[in-house]
Amino acid sequence: MPTRIYHDGEWIDRATGPSRWSELACSDLPLVTQLYEGTDTPSSSSSMPTVVATMLRHLDAADGMRVLEVGTGTGWTAGLLSRRLGAVNVVSIEVDAALAADARARLGALGLRPRVVVGDGMLGHPAGAPFQRLHLTAAVQQLPAALIEQCEPGAVILAPYGTAFCNGALARLTVAADGKSASGPFVADVAFMWVRNQRPCSGAFDIEDVRYSRSEIDPATIADNTDASFAIGLRMPYLFRQSIWASYDRYGTGRFEIWDGVSYAHCRLADWQGEHAVSQSGPRNLWDEVTAAYRWWQRHGGPDLSRLGLTVTTAGEHRAWLDDPNHVMR
Repeated sequence: MPTRIYHDGEWIDRATGPSRWSELACSDLPLVTQLYEGTDTPSSSSSMPTVVATMLRHLDAADGMRVLEVGTGTGWTAGLLSRRLGAVNVVSIEVDAALAADARARLGALGLRPRVVVGDGMLGHPAGAPFQRLHLTAAVQQLPAALIEQCEPGAVILAPYGTAFCNGALARLTVAADGKSASGPFVADVAFMWVRNQRPCSGAFDIEDVRYSRSEIDPATIADNTDASFAIGLRMPYLFRQSIWASYDRYGTGRFEIWDGVSYAHCRLADWQGEHAVSQSGPRNLWDEVTAAYRWWQRHGGPDLSRLGLTVTTAGEHRAWLDDPNHVMR
């Protein structure tokens, strides 16, 4: 564990606050260990121990398997994999050279020497391929073909997956016999930092020619429901959302905002049935589309994550499905 942990808006240093540092280090909490420069936005962390255990259980790595980990971070998971499989079978790739160096030194002090590589994890590590297990410790919206291609047929890819609308869930994909695709269910509700080159960005756009209407649905039923939000995000992966529980609009209710970089919509939270509760602009009526996606989720019994899955091909296609890979979500 790094000697400094960022928690509740402040850095906790092991040297100056040993009791608090030890309390946090031994807790079942995700611990931020790095921020993007000049911000309070986390760029690296040590994951919640129970989440780490859940992920390793689903990874199900066995003796003799070679594992590629994308996102070394503190080196904790790489260390656990090295203890289980032998360091010679573990490659861990980290985009941040300083983090990689610290993790390498930390692991070395424990007598563990997995191969820690500095590089873009989305490119994988061809020199060490093929792998029988691929373990991502940052969320993706797109799984690159390179990662599938560096896995053996039958290999398991474990990846936190999400959309700009909802991040996210843990996908457990199995590489097909021909090596051209990977498919499998979502197995747990998790939320990870994004891979750095896949962080959602809404861009800039103009809001004009606003159209007003009532809402058919209470936006809180989406904002407060991870299963519904995740399903909507799979059907509308281009959509960015933000729930604003503030009292700054003229009704003092806050609002649920969505946009795709061109079109924009919001629905006021408290008076969602009012004549002007919904505002929409741009070429698409985004709130109407979100409502239709929510109705789809309701018609299919309000499926939780365990009924949803994903198929990714080396041609770049991402197909979300319900209950069966042949039942593509549309």
